[in-house]
Amino acid sequence: MSAVLPWVKVTLQVEGFTSGASHSLDRSFNGFEGTVGWGYLTLLCALAAGGLGVVGGVLPNGRLVGATAIPGLLGLVSLGLAATRFDSAKSAVLDGQPRALPPVVRVLLEKQLHASLDFGWFLALLMSLVITGVGVAAFVVAAGRSSGPVPQPPLPRQ
Repeated sequence: MSAVLPWVKVTLQVEGFTSGASHSLDRSFNGFEGTVGWGYLTLLCALAAGGLGVVGGVLPNGRLVGATAIPGLLGLVSLGLAATRFDSAKSAVLDGQPRALPPVVRVLLEKQLHASLDFGWFLALLMSLVITGVGVAAFVVAAGRSSGPVPQPPLPRQ
C-alpha cells in the first residue's frame, strides 16, 4: 500500500517577485510515477514475501518463512534506488510545465528546487525492515527446531 503514497516531495520556494510575498510550488511523486519511483519492484517484493510467508506457514518445518528475508532485502534495495533519484524528480517538475521554460529560467529554478523523501517511502522502509526481520527470526527458529537434541543410543545393560 505504501507504493501509492507519496515517496518524493519536490518544493519550490520563490521570494522577492513582489514586496514581501512568496510563492511556493509543491509536487509529490508516489512509487509508481515516472522515473522517480521503484514502486513496482517494491510491490512485487511485498507480494513475494507474503506468498512465501503463507506457504511457509502451512508447511511443517517453517524454513520457507525464512526465505521472506530475500524479498525484504530486495525491497530495501529498491527503496535505496528511489532515494537516489532526486534529480529526476526535479526534472520531472520542470518538464511538466505547460510551456517550455527558457534555459536561463530553468537553471535558476533548478537551484531553488528542494527534493525530500516523503512519508510513503518511510512506511515502505519500515515494512521492508519488518519483513526482513521476521524472515530472519523465522529461519533461526526453524533451524533451532530441526537441530533439536540429538537422540542418544540406549545405555548397555549391566
